[in-house]
Amino acid sequence: MDPGVAARRFAVRLEEAGLPPFVSAEHDGELDLLKVTWAHGVTLYMDLKHDDVVAPIDEHGRAVILGLRPCCEECAKVDVYVPGCADDPRDDTPIPGVEIHRGPPLHPDDVTIVDGIPVTSPSRTLIDLAEVMTADELRACVARARDIGLLDTEALRAAWARVEWRPSLEMLDEVVGEYCD
Repeated sequence: MDPGVAARRFAVRLEEAGLPPFVSAEHDGELDLLKVTWAHGVTLYMDLKHDDVVAPIDEHGRAVILGLRPCCEECAKVDVYVPGCADDPRDDTPIPGVEIHRGPPLHPDDVTIVDGIPVTSPSRTLIDLAEVMTADELRACVARARDIGLLDTEALRAAWARVEWRPSLEMLDEVVGEYCD
């Protein structure tokens, strides 16, 4: 869908629903996403390859747009990787909404910077997701990574060689094998 048309349609939907207008809309041509931001800081991303831009706004969507709650329960939680051992004495009181994972320092190729924030690379992220997802959920992530150009089999194999053995690597191997050479 054309980004300008999508933004106009969404603006009309907001007005019809009695919701505040967004203050900016930016198109990411590489991912074909429309990033819509409100004055109070809430940002939504709409995949222009799908028709969710014209879907009705439900009560949950209304609450998110008004800044009353996160978009989903999982969005409220942030997973953070901290180099170090699990019994690190610096592990003081937990931070609400933050799940800290400790382990050995990451290889520089397993880290990238997004908006100034260090995050795990797409390859390392897929390896880590295999630990907490079903094969079908992982399959959807691998397919999405492939569709948006983030599935790099060489980088994945290199990252795989750097991690400690995990039972989930077998499942990851099977799933990735469905999408790669």
